[in-house]
Amino acid sequence: MWRKAGELVLAVLILLTSGSLQAVEFDSTLARRIAEHADTLMRGRSNYGTYKMIVVRPDWSRSITMESWERGKELSFIEVTGPPKEAGTAFLKRKGQMWTWLPDIERTVKIPPSMMMGTWMGSDFTNDDLLHESSLSDDYTHTVIALDTVDTFPAYVVELKSRPEAPVVWDRILIWVRVNDFMPLQQDYYDEKGRKIRTMYFKEIGLVGGRNIPKRMILEPHLKQGQRTEFEIIDVEFDVRIPDRIFTRQHLERSR
Repeated sequence: MWRKAGELVLAVLILLTSGSLQAVEFDSTLARRIAEHADTLMRGRSNYGTYKMIVVRPDWSRSITMESWERGKELSFIEVTGPPKEAGTAFLKRKGQMWTWLPDIERTVKIPPSMMMGTWMGSDFTNDDLLHESSLSDDYTHTVIALDTVDTFPAYVVELKSRPEAPVVWDRILIWVRVNDFMPLQQDYYDEKGRKIRTMYFKEIGLVGGRNIPKRMILEPHLKQGQRTEFEIIDVEFDVRIPDRIFTRQHLERSR
């Protein structure tokens, strides 16, 4: 057993040091395990966190802070805490349905599936990114297609292709993860025409909330030069108890 494991590690090192990106034969369950890890690493069974988002454009930038509560894949609640002009704006996802509370007009608006591709708070992220409507493990097929290096780390390259019946934003996603722990390093997103639309870079991996996770994500669109959005984790707690009332319309529409 140990001899076989050593032979596999040696084969990986030879491929990486030779610079080969040729697809090799992997265990059929490996890609699925990587996708499941990507789906759950930043989520846990539940989580509560505070975050900062920086939207950068060629001639300006702005920062948005927020709190987020999430339980599993079906329940999430996000409330913007700053700047003052946008504070109080909130988003609720509950079992496949999504709403946003707009404090300026004191009104709740339902977010239809057709708006999942829409920009979130004027950033390069989509509603789907923040509300986690789609699932990398459930809505895509998975194949490990190559070995590569990213920031000196040996990495698997995993190709995700959307399932025909899945209502997802992206037709194809390529994910680079560290070989030793499946830590995400980079993701490329493609539309149905095969165009690479954007790239996500995962940076500053460190211990937060008892987990090693990327503390900063940088999203760069390829069709819009000179802009990007950075998403920073201020603090997060995993596997915490969250009251049911957080994920209700009443909580979304409460007086603010």
